[in-house]
Amino acid sequence: MFRLLRRCLTFSKPLRWYSQAVQLRDYQQHVIDKCLESLKDNKRRIGVSLATGGGKTVIFANLIKQLSQQTPHRALVLVHRRELVLQAAQTIKKFMPLARIQIEMGKYVCQDVKDCDVIVASVQSLIRRLDNYESTDIDLVIVDEAHHAVANSYLRILDHFKKDIPVVGFSATFERADHKALSTVMDEIVYHKGILEMINDNWLCEGKFTTVKIDADLNSVERASGSDDFKLDQLSRVMNIPEINGLVLKTYLHKSKEQPGGFNSTLLFAVDIKHVKALHHLFVSYGIKAECVTSETKARERDQIIDNFKKGDVKVLINCGIFTEGTDMPGIDCILLCRPTRSRSLLVQMIGRGLRLHHSKDFCHIIDFVGASDIGVVSVPTLAGIDNFQGDLDGATLQDLQEIKEQITATKKKHSEVQKLENESFNNWMKNKSCFDLTLTTFENFKSFYNQEHGDSTLPTAGTSSDDSLLNSSPYPFVKFAKNSWGLSLLSGHHLRIYKEGIKATKFNYTLKLYREIPIYLRDVTSTRYVPRELLSTDNLMQILGNVEQVISDLSTSKTGEGPVRNFTKFAKWRTDPATSKQKSAIHKKLTSRLTKRSDLMDSLNSEDIKRYTSGMKKGEAANILFATNIAPVYPLDSLLRVLRFKKNM
Repeated sequence: MFRLLRRCLTFSKPLRWYSQAVQLRDYQQHVIDKCLESLKDNKRRIGVSLATGGGKTVIFANLIKQLSQQTPHRALVLVHRRELVLQAAQTIKKFMPLARIQIEMGKYVCQDVKDCDVIVASVQSLIRRLDNYESTDIDLVIVDEAHHAVANSYLRILDHFKKDIPVVGFSATFERADHKALSTVMDEIVYHKGILEMINDNWLCEGKFTTVKIDADLNSVERASGSDDFKLDQLSRVMNIPEINGLVLKTYLHKSKEQPGGFNSTLLFAVDIKHVKALHHLFVSYGIKAECVTSETKARERDQIIDNFKKGDVKVLINCGIFTEGTDMPGIDCILLCRPTRSRSLLVQMIGRGLRLHHSKDFCHIIDFVGASDIGVVSVPTLAGIDNFQGDLDGATLQDLQEIKEQITATKKKHSEVQKLENESFNNWMKNKSCFDLTLTTFENFKSFYNQEHGDSTLPTAGTSSDDSLLNSSPYPFVKFAKNSWGLSLLSGHHLRIYKEGIKATKFNYTLKLYREIPIYLRDVTSTRYVPRELLSTDNLMQILGNVEQVISDLSTSKTGEGPVRNFTKFAKWRTDPATSKQKSAIHKKLTSRLTKRSDLMDSLNSEDIKRYTSGMKKGEAANILFATNIAPVYPLDSLLRVLRFKKNM
């Protein structure tokens, strides 16, 4: 076969370009024009991103032709699979029938580099024969499936030739599983046309997608070294089991019956050779005309199987990693994806095998077998930009997927707008609250605060407390001095305390106590600072707060009934006056000292943060802090430091 191909491709006549009048698609000539323009601008390493089925081989064949019509070029076409060598050589010959074309692959060796116009080379063969080439022998390099171009073999070949020769790479997916940067090979992607655009422009056929959930825990499969994708041996052990293989067969039979006339040409992607053989045996045992191709299949046998598949004598062709790239089999009307992947580029390559236009089909049915635990696995909705899609598809087109994406986007936008309003509300609220006021609000994030403030019981209020909310909304400046304890300063060191104690899992009791401060001269005798008196004990916090109201009312009114003598509320005018230097100094000292004991906060806060806070402090806030730390010297300071960190991070 190669001898016949060589005879057809090699000519000894001087170089002249003749070809049949083949009309290029509009975008194909546009790609060529973009490449010519970039090369004219002295850009030497450029890439073309074009969906599978877009005719990359046709494009680079005509690019070679048009470049050589301007200035004679000797072109090297690099491919990495045997089938692609033949395909590229035949296509170039179609457009340049008098070109002298030679093949560099296996036992076929380019005899005289200087006596040919185009060399189509297998990378694996050329890398071993670089000594046969001088650095000036090649004027243009075309790299097919250029996402492989950062592999060491490609880099060695490119480095062998002159640095300033044009290099043009073509790929459906300029992505690499090992994350090596393609920028080491390509300076710029000069053209891109994806699957959706190609379908919308009627250059690819429509796809219909069905997802089939399988009982496979893909979370247990490790990633391959140097790649985001799965380790194939572990993936095979999960996927290659009788239950899943049986489901694949039943799904194929069921969907084939739904299709008028059944599927004519089905390509199945399996995980590894064992998986291929197991599925092949199963399909054949049910009387299905199935064949399989793996890396172990001999070249002649592979060619015969592919030929029979194209003619329709083989209904199902099962493979693993052979037909993901390049091979032209446009009649495929069904793809069975039995090889889950985390690689978007691999998914695109596999699906792309079935989207080529062909007179025998209106669409290609793509059936994706995805695991029940498939987080991180890319699936057909990925093509429409929908990641981690959890729904089921049955015959959905890419247009349907686009509509699903639009619905998801609209929902996210609405959620974003609501969240923006919530953020604005929260930020405005924060501006009007002193830092120590916030220690009464035990929210963990703005969402939980917003729900608490606006009474939205339909959303979770993680970390919030209805008790805190009630006390925070009180007109009196309560402070929280322990987890379930609150205080309110009165006259001359006297104060009220509210304690909360659990009776049962969901039932609590509240106790209101009045603490009267003993004069200093009597403390040596009594060895105590306060004398407490219980005023009320109940399971109703509102009743407690009502009692507080009565105590304050009694204190606020003179015995003679001449009106209020003191304002105990948060709104007393003196509370908005600037704090005294003595207050600021005392609080700065307390906070700085406590911060040195909180290693978890020291990375976020420092003495300057505390200084900025105390410098703008009001008398009311300062009074609250000093009162709280007189009752409990640690808890209020820790709460305040956490609020300061929260505000700083905001």
